[in-house]
Amino acid sequence: MHPFERATRAQTARAVVGVDAGKFEHALVIRPRGQPDGKPLRFATTRAGFTTALSALHAAMSGGSPSEVLIAIEFAGYYGFTFAHFLHAQGFPIVSVLPAHTKRYKEVVHGQPLKTDEKDAATIVALAAQGHYVTFPFLASDYAALRYLVSARERLSTQRRGTITRLKSLLQVVWPEFETIFPNFGKATPLVLLGAFPTPADLLEARKARVLAVLRQASRGHHAEATYAALRDSARATLALPGAQRTLGDELRLLCAQFALYEQQIATLEAAMVRAMAPLPEVPCLLSIPGVAPVTAAIFLGSIGDPAAYGSSREILKVAGLSLLTRQSGIQRGRDRISKRGRPVLRQHAYMLAVRSIREGGLFYAEYQGLLARGHATAKKKAVVAVSRSALKLLFAIARDRRRFTVAPPPRSGPSRIAGGP
Repeated sequence: MHPFERATRAQTARAVVGVDAGKFEHALVIRPRGQPDGKPLRFATTRAGFTTALSALHAAMSGGSPSEVLIAIEFAGYYGFTFAHFLHAQGFPIVSVLPAHTKRYKEVVHGQPLKTDEKDAATIVALAAQGHYVTFPFLASDYAALRYLVSARERLSTQRRGTITRLKSLLQVVWPEFETIFPNFGKATPLVLLGAFPTPADLLEARKARVLAVLRQASRGHHAEATYAALRDSARATLALPGAQRTLGDELRLLCAQFALYEQQIATLEAAMVRAMAPLPEVPCLLSIPGVAPVTAAIFLGSIGDPAAYGSSREILKVAGLSLLTRQSGIQRGRDRISKRGRPVLRQHAYMLAVRSIREGGLFYAEYQGLLARGHATAKKKAVVAVSRSALKLLFAIARDRRRFTVAPPPRSGPSRIAGGP
């Protein structure tokens, strides 16, 4: 929706309502059209509390319909979701005010970052009345299930990365030379090896045949005698602290087991994501794009919901935080940068799709080479980011039109969406 349309919608509403969502209580302020703000209302996050808030809204409507009221909620995590769906079921339109906007607006108006629920609710009303809000997407059940699975997978991925960080920190004391042999912990071999032999002493005490068996099985035959020799030499000449071997070695073994558990749980969620997205008509079309894996398609649809809810690919780039920002003052003009205000998981997987697609023979190989030829050779990462924007646009166009991927672009005169699926 255009900013002017948002402002007009707020100005013509019978009332604008601001809600500051909390875990146990919400705060609500109502601004009837042409009147000052009412007194803040605090209510519990229970059905009785929601009913109290609904009665206050009906009183402010003065006989109008719920569709004439604009309700803006500042969401904090999952807080406020149940209230938003409760009001949506009653016919009230729900929009969202971003927390970053309320924080800055309070500092402008009050001169200091005041923090009370009542003040926050009044700030939300003021922002929404000026059209500073975004539409809150109420997802259909299939898209909503996919969104929850994507969020759960991202939380596990964050915890997995944290485990790797802790593991590398301990190695600086237990076995600092290990990372020179296995610098990439994104592969299974170093983690399996540390799970079996977490300290230099454990490796030296183990039989050579056993260590080689672990190496060959974990690496699928890529590591054998040469790697074992390097590990043995590093274990003999290690600078590790002797007093930390036993205690921290046990912790290393636990961290490796924890990492394996995260891997198993992520695999379970990815399988659930594939099952959840199976009924969606956009899925076969997305999977027809070269380089798009089922997990990539699931994360794309789980992040944006129904593609038909968006008017253009520019909105998708905003959701991913890949929209371009320009800083200009007088005759000075800064370089264009991506906003990074959006869903990090969508931005990350768009980048990884671009990395897979710029290899020789890949879908975006020619575009990537063209970017390098036009001066991006010294900034290859920027060229990959530019390709990730193109990849996201392609995903959106294919999903919105529900058509199979073709090398040649579709005719412009054709229908934008084929009814009933691909």
